[in-house]
Amino acid sequence: MALKILGGVARGYPLATPRAETTRPTAVMIKRKLFDWRQRLDDHVFVDLCAGSGAMGFEALSRGAQRVFLNELTRPAFHVLKDNKVNLERSFGFDATQITVTNLDVKAWVQRELTYQLPETDSAILYLDPPYENHALYMDVLRLLKDGGFRGELWVEADRLKGPKRDDLTGAFQTVIKTVEQGDHFVVVGKLV
Repeated sequence: MALKILGGVARGYPLATPRAETTRPTAVMIKRKLFDWRQRLDDHVFVDLCAGSGAMGFEALSRGAQRVFLNELTRPAFHVLKDNKVNLERSFGFDATQITVTNLDVKAWVQRELTYQLPETDSAILYLDPPYENHALYMDVLRLLKDGGFRGELWVEADRLKGPKRDDLTGAFQTVIKTVEQGDHFVVVGKLV
């Protein structure tokens, strides 16, 4: 299965996805609603902590993000992610330093990389979309981001049936900017501090 980039300079470009069911891509309509709302990402840094194929981060890059950080823990998805990175760089001339791909535990990435990669910036968007059933991971990452003083925008995807309760997620935010819904899936956009 291939996902396509929806807008920007790489519009229509197909991204490979992992064969195994170790990841779940963000629904196209959720992605479309988020990026139709946030058309351009010039001067922004985009971080996807559970990147899978990298579709969200590559969408941000296509729409002008200055840099993207894509982290994926599962090995099969990580290899697909690396291949997508190389193919996009080759096809569109993106500078290799614009895309950083890592294979770390999500909490380890936040603890090790947050301050180093995103020092006190408001122009960062961090996308969190872990396995819906892993409620503890959601709450741990939200706490780590808050404790680390993450001042950027946070986009958190979950599912009404399998994921944490919406009120539990929105309660972690100081400010909720927007909520995007599609079926049982939703993304809460806001600021933690």
